[in-house]
Amino acid sequence: MTVSGADTEVEPTVNPSKRITGLLVNDRSRLGFHAEAAVLRALRGEGIKPAFSARVKRSRGLMAAIDALLAEGVDRLIVGGGDGTLSAVAGRIARRPVELGVIPLGTANDFARTLNIPPSLEAAARVIASERVQLVDLGRANDAHFLNVASIGMSVSAMDELSPWVKHWFGSLAYFYAGARAFGRHPIFQFRGRVGADTIESTAHQIVVGNGRFYGGGVLVARQSTLEDGLLHAYALGTRGRWQLLWTIARLRLGIPIDRPGDFFIPTTSLAVETWPALPVNCDGEIRTTTPVTFAVEPAALRVLAPDPGPRAD
Repeated sequence: MTVSGADTEVEPTVNPSKRITGLLVNDRSRLGFHAEAAVLRALRGEGIKPAFSARVKRSRGLMAAIDALLAEGVDRLIVGGGDGTLSAVAGRIARRPVELGVIPLGTANDFARTLNIPPSLEAAARVIASERVQLVDLGRANDAHFLNVASIGMSVSAMDELSPWVKHWFGSLAYFYAGARAFGRHPIFQFRGRVGADTIESTAHQIVVGNGRFYGGGVLVARQSTLEDGLLHAYALGTRGRWQLLWTIARLRLGIPIDRPGDFFIPTTSLAVETWPALPVNCDGEIRTTTPVTFAVEPAALRVLAPDPGPRAD
Protein backbone atom coordinates (compact mmCIF):
# COMPACT_ATOMS: atom_id res chain seq x y z
CA MET A 1 0.00 0.00 0.00
CA THR A 2 1.23 3.47 -0.82
CA VAL A 3 -0.66 6.65 0.05
CA SER A 4 0.95 9.84 -1.17
CA GLY A 5 0.15 13.52 -1.08
CA ALA A 6 1.11 16.78 0.56
CA ASP A 7 0.21 15.59 4.01
CA THR A 8 1.11 11.92 4.37
CA GLU A 9 3.26 9.18 2.95
CA VAL A 10 2.41 5.54 3.63
CA GLU A 11 4.76 2.95 2.19
CA PRO A 12 4.98 -0.84 2.54
CA THR A 13 7.98 -2.41 4.22
CA VAL A 14 8.73 -6.07 4.95
CA ASN A 15 7.22 -8.07 7.81
CA PRO A 16 8.02 -11.78 8.05
CA SER A 17 5.83 -12.34 11.13
CA LYS A 18 2.13 -13.16 11.21
CA ARG A 19 1.30 -10.01 13.16
CA ILE A 20 0.43 -6.98 11.03
CA THR A 21 2.36 -4.03 12.44
CA GLY A 22 1.99 -0.44 11.31
CA LEU A 23 4.25 2.50 12.12
CA LEU A 24 3.10 6.11 12.18
CA VAL A 25 5.63 8.92 12.71
CA ASN A 26 4.48 12.52 13.02
CA ASP A 27 7.09 14.81 11.48
CA ARG A 28 5.36 17.75 13.16
CA SER A 29 6.09 16.53 16.69
CA ARG A 30 9.03 18.19 18.45
CA LEU A 31 11.51 15.35 17.85
CA GLY A 32 9.72 13.80 14.88
CA PHE A 33 11.29 15.69 11.98
CA HIS A 34 13.00 13.07 9.80
CA ALA A 35 12.85 10.60 12.71
CA GLU A 36 11.20 7.76 10.78
CA ALA A 37 14.48 6.11 9.75
CA ALA A 38 15.85 6.22 13.30
CA VAL A 39 12.62 4.79 14.71
CA LEU A 40 12.68 1.97 12.16
CA ARG A 41 16.29 1.15 13.10
CA ALA A 42 15.37 0.99 16.78
CA LEU A 43 12.41 -1.28 16.09
CA ARG A 44 14.35 -3.58 13.77
CA GLY A 45 17.02 -3.84 16.45
CA GLU A 46 14.33 -5.52 18.56
CA GLY A 47 13.14 -7.76 15.72
CA ILE A 48 10.09 -5.62 14.90
CA LYS A 49 9.59 -5.05 11.16
CA PRO A 50 6.47 -3.00 10.40
CA ALA A 51 4.47 -4.10 7.39
CA PHE A 52 3.47 -0.50 6.71
CA SER A 53 5.12 2.78 7.60
CA ALA A 54 3.39 6.18 7.46
CA ARG A 55 4.95 9.61 7.86
CA VAL A 56 2.77 12.62 8.55
CA LYS A 57 4.27 15.81 7.16
CA ARG A 58 1.45 18.17 8.10
CA SER A 59 -1.00 18.10 10.98
CA ARG A 60 -4.06 17.86 8.77
CA GLY A 61 -2.80 14.59 7.28
CA LEU A 62 -2.83 12.74 10.61
CA MET A 63 -6.33 11.29 10.46
CA ALA A 64 -5.86 10.13 6.88
CA ALA A 65 -2.66 8.32 7.83
CA ILE A 66 -4.30 6.61 10.82
CA ASP A 67 -7.26 5.47 8.74
CA ALA A 68 -5.01 4.26 5.92
CA LEU A 69 -3.05 2.05 8.32
CA LEU A 70 -6.18 0.69 10.01
CA ALA A 71 -7.64 -0.11 6.59
CA GLU A 72 -4.72 -2.49 6.09
CA GLY A 73 -5.85 -4.48 9.13
CA VAL A 74 -2.95 -3.68 11.46
CA ASP A 75 -3.32 -5.21 14.92
CA ARG A 76 -0.27 -3.43 16.36
CA LEU A 77 0.07 0.30 15.66
CA ILE A 78 3.34 1.92 16.74
CA VAL A 79 3.16 5.71 17.00
CA GLY A 80 6.10 8.09 17.08
CA GLY A 81 4.83 11.47 18.23
CA GLY A 82 3.63 13.52 21.15
CA ASP A 83 0.52 13.53 23.28
CA GLY A 84 -1.62 15.21 20.61
CA THR A 85 -0.70 12.52 18.05
CA LEU A 86 -1.35 9.70 20.52
CA SER A 87 -4.66 11.26 21.55
CA ALA A 88 -5.82 11.38 17.93
CA VAL A 89 -4.80 7.75 17.41
CA ALA A 90 -6.53 6.69 20.64
CA GLY A 91 -9.84 8.08 19.45
CA ARG A 92 -9.58 5.96 16.29
CA ILE A 93 -8.53 2.64 17.86
CA ALA A 94 -10.56 2.71 21.10
CA ARG A 95 -12.18 -0.66 21.78
CA ARG A 96 -10.62 -2.19 18.67
CA PRO A 97 -8.35 -5.26 18.85
CA VAL A 98 -5.33 -3.07 18.12
CA GLU A 99 -2.31 -2.73 20.41
CA LEU A 100 -0.75 0.73 20.69
CA GLY A 101 3.03 1.04 20.86
CA VAL A 102 4.46 4.39 21.97
CA ILE A 103 7.67 6.07 20.76
CA PRO A 104 7.80 9.43 22.63
CA LEU A 105 8.74 12.21 20.19
CA GLY A 106 6.72 15.11 21.56
CA THR A 107 7.30 18.07 23.84
CA ALA A 108 5.60 16.88 27.03
CA ASN A 109 5.16 13.12 26.49
CA ASP A 110 2.85 12.96 29.51
CA PHE A 111 1.11 9.77 28.40
CA ALA A 112 4.47 7.99 28.14
CA ARG A 113 5.50 9.51 31.48
CA THR A 114 2.36 8.15 33.16
CA LEU A 115 3.07 4.65 31.82
CA ASN A 116 6.83 4.80 32.58
CA ILE A 117 7.69 4.41 28.88
CA PRO A 118 11.32 5.59 28.56
CA PRO A 119 12.19 8.51 26.25
CA SER A 120 14.99 6.92 24.21
CA LEU A 121 14.08 5.24 20.92
CA GLU A 122 15.89 2.02 21.76
CA ALA A 123 14.38 1.68 25.24
CA ALA A 124 10.87 2.45 23.97
CA ALA A 125 11.35 -0.16 21.24
CA ARG A 126 12.29 -2.73 23.89
CA VAL A 127 9.03 -2.00 25.72
CA ILE A 128 7.08 -2.67 22.52
CA ALA A 129 9.05 -5.87 21.87
CA SER A 130 8.16 -7.14 25.36
CA GLU A 131 4.52 -7.36 24.19
CA ARG A 132 3.14 -6.60 27.66
CA VAL A 133 -0.37 -5.16 27.17
CA GLN A 134 -1.90 -2.73 29.67
CA LEU A 135 -5.56 -1.74 29.46
CA VAL A 136 -6.02 1.99 30.02
CA ASP A 137 -8.98 4.36 30.24
CA LEU A 138 -9.88 7.00 27.68
CA GLY A 139 -11.56 10.31 28.46
CA ARG A 140 -14.23 11.93 26.34
CA ALA A 141 -15.35 15.57 26.05
CA ASN A 142 -18.59 15.61 24.07
CA ASP A 143 -17.55 13.62 20.98
CA ALA A 144 -13.80 14.29 21.34
CA HIS A 145 -11.40 11.94 23.13
CA PHE A 146 -8.44 12.68 25.40
CA LEU A 147 -5.76 10.57 27.08
CA ASN A 148 -4.25 12.87 29.70
CA VAL A 149 -6.41 15.88 30.44
CA ALA A 150 -9.13 18.18 29.18
CA SER A 151 -9.26 21.73 30.46
CA ILE A 152 -11.12 25.02 30.18
CA GLY A 153 -9.76 28.51 30.82
CA MET A 154 -6.13 29.45 31.40
CA SER A 155 -4.69 26.45 29.52
CA VAL A 156 -6.28 27.72 26.31
CA SER A 157 -4.59 31.11 26.79
CA ALA A 158 -1.32 29.29 27.41
CA MET A 159 -1.72 27.36 24.13
CA ASP A 160 -1.50 30.63 22.24
CA GLU A 161 2.04 31.02 23.57
CA LEU A 162 3.14 27.50 22.53
CA SER A 163 4.55 28.14 19.09
CA PRO A 164 6.63 25.41 17.39
CA TRP A 165 9.68 27.63 18.02
CA VAL A 166 8.98 27.78 21.76
CA LYS A 167 8.48 24.00 21.95
CA HIS A 168 11.65 23.32 19.98
CA TRP A 169 13.91 25.49 22.13
CA PHE A 170 12.36 25.07 25.57
CA GLY A 171 11.18 21.45 25.44
CA SER A 172 8.89 20.56 28.36
CA LEU A 173 9.77 23.91 29.97
CA ALA A 174 7.75 25.51 27.17
CA TYR A 175 4.63 24.79 29.22
CA PHE A 176 6.06 26.68 32.19
CA TYR A 177 6.93 29.60 29.92
CA ALA A 178 3.48 29.63 28.29
CA GLY A 179 1.70 29.30 31.63
CA ALA A 180 3.69 32.17 33.11
CA ARG A 181 2.79 34.44 30.19
CA ALA A 182 -0.89 33.48 30.36
CA PHE A 183 -1.14 33.69 34.14
CA GLY A 184 -1.41 37.44 34.51
CA ARG A 185 -3.86 38.20 31.74
CA HIS A 186 -6.29 35.34 31.23
CA PRO A 187 -9.90 36.11 32.24
CA ILE A 188 -11.90 34.33 34.92
CA PHE A 189 -15.23 32.81 33.95
CA GLN A 190 -18.45 31.63 35.55
CA PHE A 191 -19.32 27.96 35.44
CA ARG A 192 -21.87 25.43 36.57
CA GLY A 193 -20.83 21.82 37.06
CA ARG A 194 -23.21 18.91 37.48
CA VAL A 195 -22.34 15.48 38.82
CA GLY A 196 -25.50 13.40 39.10
CA ALA A 197 -27.95 15.41 41.17
CA ASP A 198 -25.23 17.66 42.66
CA THR A 199 -24.50 21.12 41.26
CA ILE A 200 -21.51 23.44 41.76
CA GLU A 201 -21.65 27.09 40.68
CA SER A 202 -18.69 29.44 40.97
CA THR A 203 -16.00 31.35 39.08
CA ALA A 204 -12.63 29.95 38.05
CA HIS A 205 -9.42 30.58 36.15
CA GLN A 206 -9.28 26.98 34.96
CA ILE A 207 -11.16 23.70 35.17
CA VAL A 208 -9.07 20.54 34.85
CA VAL A 209 -10.52 17.11 34.06
CA GLY A 210 -7.80 14.49 34.27
CA ASN A 211 -7.84 10.96 32.90
CA GLY A 212 -4.12 10.23 33.29
CA ARG A 213 -1.61 11.14 35.96
CA PHE A 214 0.30 14.00 34.29
CA TYR A 215 -0.29 16.88 31.88
CA GLY A 216 1.47 20.03 30.68
CA GLY A 217 4.98 18.57 30.78
CA GLY A 218 4.81 16.77 34.13
CA VAL A 219 2.14 18.61 36.12
CA LEU A 220 0.53 16.12 38.50
CA VAL A 221 -3.24 15.74 38.16
CA ALA A 222 -3.77 14.42 41.69
CA ARG A 223 -2.32 11.88 44.08
CA GLN A 224 -5.02 9.34 43.27
CA SER A 225 -5.13 9.68 39.48
CA THR A 226 -4.21 6.71 37.29
CA LEU A 227 -5.05 5.50 33.80
CA GLU A 228 -6.74 2.34 35.09
CA ASP A 229 -9.15 3.50 37.81
CA GLY A 230 -12.23 4.00 35.63
CA LEU A 231 -12.53 7.59 36.89
CA LEU A 232 -11.95 11.17 35.86
CA HIS A 233 -10.54 13.61 38.42
CA ALA A 234 -12.02 17.09 38.03
CA TYR A 235 -11.21 20.30 39.85
CA ALA A 236 -11.39 24.09 39.49
CA LEU A 237 -8.29 26.21 40.05
CA GLY A 238 -8.09 29.67 41.50
CA THR A 239 -11.61 30.54 42.53
CA ARG A 240 -10.05 32.03 45.70
CA GLY A 241 -7.69 34.28 43.74
CA ARG A 242 -4.61 34.31 41.52
CA TRP A 243 -2.08 33.81 44.33
CA GLN A 244 -3.88 30.68 45.52
CA LEU A 245 -3.87 29.53 41.90
CA LEU A 246 -0.13 30.23 41.60
CA TRP A 247 0.61 28.30 44.82
CA THR A 248 -1.43 25.29 43.67
CA ILE A 249 0.13 25.22 40.20
CA ALA A 250 3.65 25.53 41.65
CA ARG A 251 3.09 22.51 43.91
CA LEU A 252 1.62 20.43 41.10
CA ARG A 253 4.42 21.50 38.72
CA LEU A 254 6.99 20.36 41.29
CA GLY A 255 5.23 16.99 41.53
CA ILE A 256 4.10 17.55 45.12
CA PRO A 257 1.06 15.29 45.57
CA ILE A 258 -2.13 17.07 46.61
CA ASP A 259 -5.06 14.98 47.77
CA ARG A 260 -7.63 17.58 46.76
CA PRO A 261 -6.13 20.13 44.35
CA GLY A 262 -8.19 23.18 43.52
CA ASP A 263 -11.26 24.63 45.18
CA PHE A 264 -13.33 21.54 44.59
CA PHE A 265 -12.18 18.03 43.72
CA ILE A 266 -14.46 15.38 42.24
CA PRO A 267 -13.51 11.82 41.26
CA THR A 268 -16.32 10.87 38.91
CA THR A 269 -17.28 8.90 35.81
CA SER A 270 -19.03 11.89 34.24
CA LEU A 271 -19.30 15.66 34.65
CA ALA A 272 -21.37 18.24 32.77
CA VAL A 273 -20.01 21.80 32.60
CA GLU A 274 -21.59 25.03 31.39
CA THR A 275 -19.63 28.29 31.25
CA TRP A 276 -20.43 31.95 30.74
CA PRO A 277 -19.31 32.89 28.17
CA ALA A 278 -19.05 29.71 26.08
CA LEU A 279 -15.40 28.61 26.00
CA PRO A 280 -13.16 26.28 23.99
CA VAL A 281 -12.10 22.97 25.56
CA ASN A 282 -8.45 21.92 25.36
CA CYS A 283 -8.04 18.14 24.92
CA ASP A 284 -4.42 16.99 25.19
CA GLY A 285 -3.16 20.30 23.80
CA GLU A 286 -5.68 20.76 21.01
CA ILE A 287 -9.02 22.57 20.86
CA ARG A 288 -11.57 19.89 20.01
CA THR A 289 -14.90 21.09 21.38
CA THR A 290 -16.56 23.93 23.29
CA THR A 291 -18.78 24.38 26.32
CA PRO A 292 -21.34 23.27 27.25
CA VAL A 293 -19.48 19.99 27.54
CA THR A 294 -20.07 16.60 29.07
CA PHE A 295 -16.97 14.74 30.22
CA ALA A 296 -17.07 10.95 30.55
CA VAL A 297 -14.65 8.06 30.93
CA GLU A 298 -14.43 4.90 28.82
CA PRO A 299 -12.81 2.31 31.11
CA ALA A 300 -10.17 -0.06 29.69
CA ALA A 301 -10.75 1.31 26.19
CA LEU A 302 -7.16 1.03 24.94
CA ARG A 303 -4.62 -1.79 24.69
CA VAL A 304 -1.19 -0.19 25.21
CA LEU A 305 2.22 -1.88 25.10
CA ALA A 306 3.78 -0.72 28.37
CA PRO A 307 6.40 -1.81 30.91
CA ASP A 308 5.50 -3.43 34.17
CA PRO A 309 4.61 -0.41 36.34
CA GLY A 310 5.89 -1.92 39.60
CA PRO A 311 5.10 -0.15 42.88
CA ARG A 312 4.14 3.51 42.53
CA ALA A 313 5.73 6.09 44.82
CA ASP A 314 3.53 9.10 45.61
